[in-house]
Amino acid sequence: MEIGKFYDVAFATGRYEIEYEQGVQCIKKTPLSYRVKRQDGTTRLIGQDAIFELKEVVGLASPRADTR
Repeated sequence: MEIGKFYDVAFATGRYEIEYEQGVQCIKKTPLSYRVKRQDGTTRLIGQDAIFELKEVVGLASPRADTR
């Protein structure tokens, strides 16, 4: 993952659990994990070794853009 880009991610959260995040933005990278920001503004930590599938989403604009 690269900081500032948007991704669809599939990752393990437990021994038998897989979760999916769509359209999340990478905001921080550490040696063991990524901090991603969801479209509703909340953040989540995802371990690098837990990621099964990572797909960059091209053309997704910042969801916080105000068009008023």
